[in-house]
Amino acid sequence: MKWWLYIALKQLFPTGRFVSFFAAVSILGVALGVLGLFGTQSVMNGFHEKIGQKLRDTTGDVIIRNRGRPMYDISDLADKIRSEGGVKEVEAAAQGPVMMVCNKVPIFPMLRSYDTITGRCALPIAEKGFVSMGRIEDLDDDSVILGQRLALSAGIGVGDKVDVYSPTMLDKIKRDEIPMPAQLEVVGLLTTEFSDVDSNFALVSLRRMRELYNLGDGTHSLVVRLADGEDCQKFADKIQGILPAPYSASTWLTSNEAFLRVIKMEKTMMSLIIVLIILVASFSICISLYTSVLRKTREIGLSAAMGARPLQIAATYCFQGLFIGVLGSIAGLLLTVLILHFREPIARFIVGEESLIQFYHFAKLPVKYELIDALRACGFATVLCTLAGLIPAIGASRLKASEAMRNE
Repeated sequence: MKWWLYIALKQLFPTGRFVSFFAAVSILGVALGVLGLFGTQSVMNGFHEKIGQKLRDTTGDVIIRNRGRPMYDISDLADKIRSEGGVKEVEAAAQGPVMMVCNKVPIFPMLRSYDTITGRCALPIAEKGFVSMGRIEDLDDDSVILGQRLALSAGIGVGDKVDVYSPTMLDKIKRDEIPMPAQLEVVGLLTTEFSDVDSNFALVSLRRMRELYNLGDGTHSLVVRLADGEDCQKFADKIQGILPAPYSASTWLTSNEAFLRVIKMEKTMMSLIIVLIILVASFSICISLYTSVLRKTREIGLSAAMGARPLQIAATYCFQGLFIGVLGSIAGLLLTVLILHFREPIARFIVGEESLIQFYHFAKLPVKYELIDALRACGFATVLCTLAGLIPAIGASRLKASEAMRNE
């Protein structure tokens, strides 16, 4: 082992002690910085992935609309899209806001069709078991499935009857007619574990939805479900060429672009704040190493008098910063995995489950580890620590042996 490397390790890990106080505090500071940076990125990655998956499961991969107007005579178009490669299913769907009344309590969900008659459903509600206390197969023209949190807020349970009023009933009122609500039985609860859906959506059959909105044989959209791994945007661009002039194809990303942009911005801003914390820690390391140079001025002069070159003296302190950065990064990664393993009780203790659901739409804190984020966090911390050791190293290398030996 090179003598300057040996001295660098001895100053960090002196004989008789596991680690010096300076090294322990410095490594802990770097570890906490890496924990904050990598942990924050992992949690935000988890939110982004889980929200994206839930949005695809509840809205579809690609949605074809007619500028907000109903679509008619679309069976040929649907068959043509089904023949495209990578398509699993194409569903004719209709949705819109309604008012439901049960026990004189009104609620205002977004009602969506789910065609259990033909079985051509683009949303994997049955496959993923999103319906609790009932079955999706029980949904018919005289029944409804409510979002679990929506039903809970109104005190509605399975077996209750709800009266449904649609906006199109206003036309009957204008004609001095008395509109009669559709009376539906609740046959299940929609439990997607995505609060935005569970608190605002309800499912009815396609025929019932057409009747409520006076659509006849029309629909509001065509929802396309793609095979796993297919690029939604590329497929939307591809089928845009075969769509009639007023129709347009958009993806779940386009429909929720603003929401996903907020998640990405939160990740960026939080990462910048943690980067500043690591930067402050590197200044502390720089000050500590510079103090060490001042304390060991005579030893440095003695090394120079014995033939040590300035570059070797500089390496002694520069490598101390590198070791601190590497060890702190490894410790930070281990701390991140350990703390995020127990993230659920920690999150419930700090913010509470209801706050987590209200602001982030999930009862459980999602996490997704990405290698590139770990490498960035560790690389940034190691480079900063190495640079922090560079300034004291340059100062030590410039000391003259005669002056350093006379230092008191």
